[in-house]
Amino acid sequence: MPLCRMALSGSSTRSWEYECEGACLIDHDERRLLFFCPCDGDQTYRLAALTTLARTWPGWRVEWAYDGLQQIRMAAGHVPEAAARSRPTLKVGEKWCDELVTMTHQGRTWAYLVDSAPEVIGAGPGFLDEDRSAWPTITSCPEKVAAGVHLDLDDRTAGIWTTRTLRGALLDVGERWPGRRWSDWEDRSAEQARRVAGALTVPEPDLAGGLRALAAEFDQHQDVDSATRSASLLLGITGLLTAGARSSGLQVRVHTDNTFTHRPMDLTSDEKALVHAAITSAMTSA
Repeated sequence: MPLCRMALSGSSTRSWEYECEGACLIDHDERRLLFFCPCDGDQTYRLAALTTLARTWPGWRVEWAYDGLQQIRMAAGHVPEAAARSRPTLKVGEKWCDELVTMTHQGRTWAYLVDSAPEVIGAGPGFLDEDRSAWPTITSCPEKVAAGVHLDLDDRTAGIWTTRTLRGALLDVGERWPGRRWSDWEDRSAEQARRVAGALTVPEPDLAGGLRALAAEFDQHQDVDSATRSASLLLGITGLLTAGARSSGLQVRVHTDNTFTHRPMDLTSDEKALVHAAITSAMTSA
Protein backbone atom coordinates (compact mmCIF):
# COMPACT_ATOMS: atom_id res chain seq x y z
CA MET A 1 0.00 0.00 0.00
CA PRO A 2 1.43 3.43 -0.91
CA LEU A 3 0.43 4.96 2.45
CA CYS A 4 2.16 2.17 4.37
CA ARG A 5 5.23 2.57 2.18
CA MET A 6 5.35 6.29 2.91
CA ALA A 7 4.84 5.77 6.65
CA LEU A 8 7.67 3.24 6.87
CA SER A 9 10.04 5.51 4.94
CA GLY A 10 9.52 8.49 7.24
CA SER A 11 11.20 9.36 10.50
CA SER A 12 9.65 9.18 13.96
CA THR A 13 8.97 12.43 15.76
CA ARG A 14 6.85 13.97 18.50
CA SER A 15 8.14 17.51 18.01
CA TRP A 16 5.19 18.62 15.85
CA GLU A 17 2.30 17.22 17.88
CA TYR A 18 0.93 20.61 18.88
CA GLU A 19 1.03 21.81 15.25
CA CYS A 20 -0.38 18.58 13.81
CA GLU A 21 -3.06 19.22 11.17
CA GLY A 22 -3.47 15.62 10.09
CA ALA A 23 -2.57 12.09 11.16
CA CYS A 24 -3.56 8.50 10.55
CA LEU A 25 -3.44 5.15 12.29
CA ILE A 26 -2.97 2.10 10.06
CA ASP A 27 -4.09 -0.88 12.13
CA HIS A 28 -3.37 -4.08 10.19
CA ASP A 29 -4.77 -6.33 12.91
CA GLU A 30 -8.17 -4.61 12.95
CA ARG A 31 -7.95 -3.62 9.25
CA ARG A 32 -8.78 -0.10 10.28
CA LEU A 33 -7.67 3.22 8.82
CA LEU A 34 -8.36 5.99 11.34
CA PHE A 35 -7.38 9.48 10.23
CA PHE A 36 -8.07 13.18 10.07
CA CYS A 37 -6.65 15.82 7.76
CA PRO A 38 -7.36 19.38 6.64
CA CYS A 39 -9.91 19.59 3.83
CA ASP A 40 -10.11 23.40 3.77
CA GLY A 41 -13.38 23.23 5.67
CA ASP A 42 -15.03 21.82 2.56
CA GLN A 43 -17.78 19.27 3.24
CA THR A 44 -17.91 18.33 -0.43
CA TYR A 45 -14.19 17.65 -0.85
CA ARG A 46 -13.99 15.69 2.40
CA LEU A 47 -16.96 13.50 1.44
CA ALA A 48 -15.32 12.79 -1.92
CA ALA A 49 -12.07 11.81 -0.21
CA LEU A 50 -13.83 9.46 2.24
CA THR A 51 -15.88 7.88 -0.55
CA THR A 52 -12.76 7.26 -2.63
CA LEU A 53 -10.78 5.88 0.31
CA ALA A 54 -13.54 3.35 0.98
CA ARG A 55 -12.84 1.99 -2.51
CA THR A 56 -9.03 2.10 -2.40
CA TRP A 57 -9.02 0.34 1.01
CA PRO A 58 -11.47 -2.53 0.36
CA GLY A 59 -12.18 -4.67 3.39
CA TRP A 60 -10.92 -1.97 5.78
CA ARG A 61 -12.87 0.29 8.12
CA VAL A 62 -12.12 3.81 6.95
CA GLU A 63 -12.98 6.14 9.83
CA TRP A 64 -12.58 9.84 10.60
CA ALA A 65 -10.87 10.67 13.91
CA TYR A 66 -13.36 13.22 15.20
CA ASP A 67 -11.26 13.93 18.30
CA GLY A 68 -8.13 14.38 16.25
CA LEU A 69 -4.68 13.33 17.40
CA GLN A 70 -5.88 12.40 20.88
CA GLN A 71 -8.26 9.80 19.43
CA ILE A 72 -5.49 8.32 17.30
CA ARG A 73 -3.12 8.16 20.26
CA MET A 74 -5.79 6.44 22.37
CA ALA A 75 -6.50 3.94 19.57
CA ALA A 76 -2.78 3.16 19.53
CA GLY A 77 -2.87 2.38 23.26
CA HIS A 78 -1.68 5.65 24.76
CA VAL A 79 -3.28 7.08 27.90
CA PRO A 80 -5.28 10.23 27.08
CA GLU A 81 -3.80 13.45 28.35
CA ALA A 82 -6.09 15.87 30.15
CA ALA A 83 -6.50 19.08 28.21
CA ALA A 84 -5.88 22.27 30.13
CA ARG A 85 -8.93 24.50 30.39
CA SER A 86 -8.67 28.10 29.33
CA ARG A 87 -11.15 30.86 28.62
CA PRO A 88 -12.31 30.44 25.01
CA THR A 89 -11.16 33.00 22.46
CA LEU A 90 -14.20 32.62 20.24
CA LYS A 91 -14.31 34.86 17.17
CA VAL A 92 -17.72 35.71 15.72
CA GLY A 93 -18.68 37.28 12.41
CA GLU A 94 -15.15 37.63 11.04
CA LYS A 95 -14.59 36.99 7.34
CA TRP A 96 -12.74 33.74 8.03
CA CYS A 97 -15.49 32.30 10.27
CA ASP A 98 -17.06 29.25 8.62
CA GLU A 99 -18.68 27.30 11.46
CA LEU A 100 -22.40 27.78 12.06
CA VAL A 101 -24.12 28.29 15.41
CA THR A 102 -27.92 28.24 15.45
CA MET A 103 -30.37 28.65 18.32
CA THR A 104 -34.13 28.18 18.43
CA HIS A 105 -36.52 29.48 21.07
CA GLN A 106 -40.32 29.78 20.97
CA GLY A 107 -40.46 29.55 17.19
CA ARG A 108 -37.61 32.00 16.54
CA THR A 109 -34.20 31.13 15.06
CA TRP A 110 -30.88 32.95 15.45
CA ALA A 111 -27.78 32.12 13.43
CA TYR A 112 -24.14 33.16 13.72
CA LEU A 113 -20.81 32.31 12.11
CA VAL A 114 -17.92 31.54 14.47
CA ASP A 115 -14.36 30.33 14.01
CA SER A 116 -14.65 27.25 16.24
CA ALA A 117 -17.70 25.14 17.04
CA PRO A 118 -15.83 23.18 19.77
CA GLU A 119 -15.07 26.44 21.57
CA VAL A 120 -18.80 27.15 21.77
CA ILE A 121 -19.07 23.98 23.85
CA GLY A 122 -16.01 24.93 25.86
CA ALA A 123 -17.45 28.37 26.56
CA GLY A 124 -20.45 27.03 28.41
CA PRO A 125 -23.91 28.64 28.63
CA GLY A 126 -22.82 31.48 30.92
CA PHE A 127 -20.23 32.79 28.50
CA LEU A 128 -22.73 32.67 25.64
CA ASP A 129 -25.42 34.49 27.62
CA GLU A 130 -22.94 37.25 28.46
CA ASP A 131 -21.64 37.89 24.94
CA ARG A 132 -24.30 36.68 22.48
CA SER A 133 -26.21 39.96 22.42
CA ALA A 134 -23.22 41.58 20.69
CA TRP A 135 -22.82 38.85 18.05
CA PRO A 136 -23.72 39.76 14.45
CA THR A 137 -26.49 37.49 13.18
CA ILE A 138 -26.79 36.07 9.67
CA THR A 139 -29.90 35.35 7.60
CA SER A 140 -28.23 33.14 4.97
CA CYS A 141 -25.32 30.69 5.00
CA PRO A 142 -22.13 31.00 2.97
CA GLU A 143 -21.46 28.42 0.26
CA LYS A 144 -19.16 26.43 2.55
CA VAL A 145 -19.83 25.64 6.19
CA ALA A 146 -17.26 23.44 7.94
CA ALA A 147 -19.05 22.65 11.21
CA GLY A 148 -22.14 23.51 13.20
CA VAL A 149 -23.69 23.69 16.65
CA HIS A 150 -27.43 23.83 17.27
CA LEU A 151 -28.99 24.77 20.61
CA ASP A 152 -32.69 24.26 21.27
CA LEU A 153 -33.39 26.57 24.18
CA ASP A 154 -36.91 25.16 24.69
CA ASP A 155 -36.20 21.47 25.26
CA ARG A 156 -32.57 22.04 26.38
CA THR A 157 -31.04 19.80 23.74
CA ALA A 158 -28.02 20.52 21.56
CA GLY A 159 -25.87 18.90 18.92
CA ILE A 160 -22.65 19.41 17.03
CA TRP A 161 -21.26 18.20 13.69
CA THR A 162 -17.93 18.87 12.04
CA THR A 163 -15.77 18.16 9.02
CA ARG A 164 -12.73 18.96 11.15
CA THR A 165 -12.12 17.71 14.69
CA LEU A 166 -13.81 18.32 18.05
CA ARG A 167 -10.57 18.05 20.05
CA GLY A 168 -12.37 16.26 22.88
CA ALA A 169 -15.00 18.99 23.34
CA LEU A 170 -17.74 16.48 24.21
CA LEU A 171 -15.72 14.53 26.78
CA ASP A 172 -16.81 16.72 29.72
CA VAL A 173 -19.81 18.42 28.12
CA GLY A 174 -22.13 17.31 30.95
CA GLU A 175 -20.01 19.21 33.44
CA ARG A 176 -19.80 22.32 31.30
CA TRP A 177 -23.48 22.29 30.28
CA PRO A 178 -25.41 20.83 33.24
CA GLY A 179 -29.00 19.91 32.48
CA ARG A 180 -28.57 19.91 28.71
CA ARG A 181 -28.47 16.79 26.50
CA TRP A 182 -25.83 16.94 23.75
CA SER A 183 -25.71 14.79 20.61
CA ASP A 184 -22.66 14.02 18.51
CA TRP A 185 -23.76 14.27 14.88
CA GLU A 186 -20.29 13.46 13.51
CA ASP A 187 -20.39 15.00 10.00
CA ARG A 188 -24.16 14.98 9.54
CA SER A 189 -24.93 18.61 8.75
CA ALA A 190 -28.47 17.52 7.83
CA GLU A 191 -29.24 17.22 11.57
CA GLN A 192 -28.75 20.95 12.00
CA ALA A 193 -30.44 21.74 8.68
CA ARG A 194 -33.57 19.86 9.74
CA ARG A 195 -33.83 21.81 12.99
CA VAL A 196 -33.65 25.23 11.31
CA ALA A 197 -35.62 24.36 8.16
CA GLY A 198 -37.68 27.28 6.95
CA ALA A 199 -35.49 29.84 8.68
CA LEU A 200 -32.07 29.04 7.25
CA THR A 201 -30.71 26.81 4.49
CA VAL A 202 -27.61 24.88 5.54
CA PRO A 203 -25.49 23.86 2.51
CA GLU A 204 -25.27 20.14 1.76
CA PRO A 205 -22.18 18.43 0.34
CA ASP A 206 -22.14 17.86 -3.43
CA LEU A 207 -20.46 14.46 -3.86
CA ALA A 208 -20.23 14.64 -7.66
CA GLY A 209 -18.62 18.08 -7.55
CA GLY A 210 -16.21 16.94 -4.85
CA LEU A 211 -15.15 13.91 -6.87
CA ARG A 212 -14.43 16.10 -9.90
CA ALA A 213 -12.31 18.41 -7.76
CA LEU A 214 -10.52 15.44 -6.16
CA ALA A 215 -9.69 13.93 -9.55
CA ALA A 216 -8.26 17.22 -10.80
CA GLU A 217 -6.17 17.77 -7.67
CA PHE A 218 -4.91 14.19 -7.69
CA ASP A 219 -3.56 14.64 -11.21
CA GLN A 220 -2.08 18.02 -10.30
CA HIS A 221 -0.21 16.58 -7.32
CA GLN A 222 1.36 13.92 -9.51
CA ASP A 223 3.03 16.66 -11.55
CA VAL A 224 5.89 17.22 -9.13
CA ASP A 225 7.32 20.73 -9.45
CA SER A 226 11.02 21.45 -9.94
CA ALA A 227 11.66 22.30 -6.29
CA THR A 228 10.25 18.97 -5.12
CA ARG A 229 12.20 17.13 -7.83
CA SER A 230 15.40 18.78 -6.56
CA ALA A 231 14.58 17.77 -2.99
CA SER A 232 13.89 14.21 -4.16
CA LEU A 233 17.22 14.07 -5.98
CA LEU A 234 19.07 15.40 -2.95
CA LEU A 235 17.33 12.88 -0.70
CA GLY A 236 18.38 10.08 -3.02
CA ILE A 237 22.00 11.18 -3.14
CA THR A 238 22.08 11.64 0.65
CA GLY A 239 20.68 8.14 1.10
CA LEU A 240 23.31 6.59 -1.19
CA LEU A 241 26.17 8.43 0.53
CA THR A 242 24.89 7.48 3.98
CA ALA A 243 24.48 3.81 3.05
CA GLY A 244 27.99 3.71 1.57
CA ALA A 245 29.57 5.29 4.62
CA ARG A 246 27.77 2.97 7.02
CA SER A 247 28.74 -0.09 5.00
CA SER A 248 32.36 0.94 5.60
CA GLY A 249 31.81 0.94 9.34
CA LEU A 250 31.45 4.71 9.76
CA GLN A 251 28.85 6.32 11.99
CA VAL A 252 26.82 8.86 10.07
CA ARG A 253 24.39 11.45 11.39
CA VAL A 254 22.21 13.22 8.83
CA HIS A 255 20.43 16.42 9.80
CA THR A 256 16.89 16.60 8.42
CA ASP A 257 14.40 19.44 8.74
CA ASN A 258 10.80 19.59 7.53
CA THR A 259 11.88 19.73 3.88
CA PHE A 260 13.61 16.38 4.17
CA THR A 261 11.21 14.64 6.53
CA HIS A 262 8.17 15.23 4.30
CA ARG A 263 9.30 12.99 1.48
CA PRO A 264 7.33 13.10 -1.78
CA MET A 265 5.46 9.85 -2.46
CA ASP A 266 5.86 8.44 -5.94
CA LEU A 267 2.95 6.27 -7.03
CA THR A 268 3.34 3.49 -9.54
CA SER A 269 1.28 3.49 -12.72
CA ASP A 270 -0.91 0.73 -11.29
CA GLU A 271 -1.50 2.71 -8.09
CA LYS A 272 -2.47 5.83 -10.03
CA ALA A 273 -4.85 3.76 -12.16
CA LEU A 274 -6.41 2.32 -9.00
CA VAL A 275 -7.16 5.81 -7.65
CA HIS A 276 -8.63 6.94 -10.98
CA ALA A 277 -10.79 3.82 -11.12
CA ALA A 278 -12.02 4.40 -7.55
CA ILE A 279 -12.99 8.01 -8.32
CA THR A 280 -14.72 6.96 -11.56
CA SER A 281 -16.63 4.25 -9.72
CA ALA A 282 -17.72 6.72 -7.06
CA MET A 283 -18.86 9.19 -9.76
CA THR A 284 -20.97 6.50 -11.37
CA SER A 285 -22.70 5.82 -8.06
CA ALA A 286 -23.08 9.48 -7.03
